[in-house]
Amino acid sequence: MRTFSRHFGAAVLAVVVWLGPSSARAQSSAEIPPVSCEHLTRPEPKESIYVVRINLRDPRVTARVARGGPPTNAPTYWPTSLRPTSEIAAREHFDVAINGDFFDAQNTKDKEGRKTGYIRGKAATPVGTAMTDGELWHRPTAIRPVLELLNGGRARLAELGPATPVDAEARQIMGGGQIILRGGQWVPSNAKFTNQRHPRTAVGLDASGTQLTLVVVDGRRTNYSVGMTLPELAEQMKQLHCDSAINLDGGGSSTLVYRAGSAGKLKVLNSPSDTKERSVADVLGFVVAAPLPEPR
Repeated sequence: MRTFSRHFGAAVLAVVVWLGPSSARAQSSAEIPPVSCEHLTRPEPKESIYVVRINLRDPRVTARVARGGPPTNAPTYWPTSLRPTSEIAAREHFDVAINGDFFDAQNTKDKEGRKTGYIRGKAATPVGTAMTDGELWHRPTAIRPVLELLNGGRARLAELGPATPVDAEARQIMGGGQIILRGGQWVPSNAKFTNQRHPRTAVGLDASGTQLTLVVVDGRRTNYSVGMTLPELAEQMKQLHCDSAINLDGGGSSTLVYRAGSAGKLKVLNSPSDTKERSVADVLGFVVAAPLPEPR
């Protein structure tokens, strides 16, 4: 585990090296490991932050958007069904996975109006666009931001609506809530939860679109981790050297699953705020044909 201040110090050192003598050279994509993982903490306010960096150019890395469960036609069509992130990851043989888009689910309240929760198996639909292996399986009702994973180990952020043409190079598309960072700058948001601290899940990209950063922030636990506002999340992504970033579903949905250690077992690294995993509509996962390092 590394403290936030130590990590920030390391980031400053990295900049000094980059700006140093001409003999110093930046790492090429081939020299960057396929995956790295670290746990950052901050004392005031209390924060627990998990960061996974993915080198999309590494041929050992395969990215994929996966539905929670199968679609249903009863009584109307729903393109997926709810499953916990770890269950989806195990089924798809992912080595790293995070929860995905915001979603709607069928019958989240009973006849008396009591909340029944996001229970495994409920019919569901992501709010934004969803594509898996080139198959577009959901379109939104309005323009919403997305993460597009393209051919050639590249990714980018975009906005897609009900009839927006999809890039022919897109292979995987994950919808999100807000683009929070563009060109290294905070993108203002009028979402009602913008300035409230909550658990968060975000994906960031470097300027080349080949280095992807997953961030999961725990929250709603005063003595452990309070969560982040969207401006705080954008600043965190910027400090992690992201040029752009998108906010995914957060709150009780925020989950990071990671396979490491000699046993190679999948493990939920963070502490979901519901005290257990919430079932979700889709996930962003990665298969890595190499041993994953232990979180530092």
